[in-house]
Amino acid sequence: MKIDDTLETAVREGFAASVDEDPDRFDASIAAILDRGDDFTIDAFQLTINVASVILQDQHAGLIPSQERIDDLAADFAETQEDWSLVSAELAGTYMAAAVGDQPVLDVMKPGDVATTGLALGGWLLSAFLPEDKDWTDYLDEVLEVLEESLDED
Repeated sequence: MKIDDTLETAVREGFAASVDEDPDRFDASIAAILDRGDDFTIDAFQLTINVASVILQDQHAGLIPSQERIDDLAADFAETQEDWSLVSAELAGTYMAAAVGDQPVLDVMKPGDVATTGLALGGWLLSAFLPEDKDWTDYLDEVLEVLEESLDED
């Protein structure tokens, strides 16, 4: 099953704003997602959760990272991204743990925090852990392909 192009484009714009560390563009990307209604918003932020989960497992040989590793990643994220994104290490860690765990992200975070954390963290994960000789957009394409293949299996 293919991920909806409109949904992918909206999420991709949020990730691009995160990679560029552009707070105005970032806020505009979130507003553009929210303006499309509740169903679109839920689908967009579920996609960001799924992208984070695939990247985290990809960086850990297909395994779910330990809580200690998630805490380290969250600290690294906050060190470089918190100033512009206003997403703390605590929020990043909670998001990552839920994204690869059994508890839904919305059960452990407020919807507004899911929006900002998902896009800010997703952009960081895409750019910080690039496979050699790849652009973050190419890596995102690979991640989306993995997600589409998993949808075909369901």
